[in-house]
Amino acid sequence: MINRMKRINKSYRMQNGIRVSYILSCLLIVSLILFFTVFSALAGESSENNHISSMEEYLADSSYSDFQKRMILNSVQDAMNDGISQEDTLSLIKNSVKNNVDPYNVKKFFDVLVSTKKEGISEKPILNKIKEGLAKNVDQRIIVNAINQKSENMLIARKLISDNEIQNGVSDEMIDVLADSLTNGVPPNVLLQVLKISNEQDKTWHEVEEITQELANLGLKAIELGIEEDNIEAIFNQAIGTEADLEKVCQNIQDLMVTAIAVKVTSGLSRDNVEGINNGIPGTDLPISSSGSILPGSGATSPSGETGSSPLSSGSSNKNNKETGSSPLD
Repeated sequence: MINRMKRINKSYRMQNGIRVSYILSCLLIVSLILFFTVFSALAGESSENNHISSMEEYLADSSYSDFQKRMILNSVQDAMNDGISQEDTLSLIKNSVKNNVDPYNVKKFFDVLVSTKKEGISEKPILNKIKEGLAKNVDQRIIVNAINQKSENMLIARKLISDNEIQNGVSDEMIDVLADSLTNGVPPNVLLQVLKISNEQDKTWHEVEEITQELANLGLKAIELGIEEDNIEAIFNQAIGTEADLEKVCQNIQDLMVTAIAVKVTSGLSRDNVEGINNGIPGTDLPISSSGSILPGSGATSPSGETGSSPLSSGSSNKNNKETGSSPLD
């Protein structure tokens, strides 16, 4: 009996020991988690404080008033709280000060970035336009107008995409490309029709991207040739109609552009202007009479696909940030 009691007591002590060890282990783990959480928070706070200090140093070299500096720093804080990186915010402040950007326009830069981010759309295309505009020393008012337009068009593009699912599509890329097409004068209903046709024909996003970029190029060409906005929209709407062949749509747009230019020529343009127009439409060679008008029966050749470069494009063909030459910044 005594031996049995000893065994029971020993077993009880072992169980208690295990419980104590388990509790101590749990407490240790919790303590470590709390320690690293607090440490990370302090490290993040320290990093953010250093970041703000760096911005204050750049702003100290500006001509901004104390009020304007605080206004900008508040906008920066809002941007970082919404997920804009410290690197991007610092770069934007540095280049804005370097270019003597009006402080209220600096605030507008951050406001557009934040509003775009809050809509659940990538802010990178907006940021790229700002950076490139500042690098090219573009008029800051043009930059503000361009990013506002870009942001609005990205919202429209997202709505178009939400109604049409394309195979193998990358949402951010699709939004960016469609937004550039809108900026270049391609009507939303035309893009919607292109997406519907693409869905019906089981086209991949790569194929959709090609056609939307070509439409953007044709729209940019029309703008460069001086065709009025209303006429550009009418050309695109007329070209697509009930046409299901997207290559034919592009051919129709090219032909209608030539017709629109011909109308302007017969309305009184000089021979020099006519020759300039011919040179502006690659692959088009409209015969000119001695009086400077287009000879009857003249037609248009097929579109070459070549267009002028974007005033604020990415400058590369691999479409890393998917700028298609739609920006008005130049």
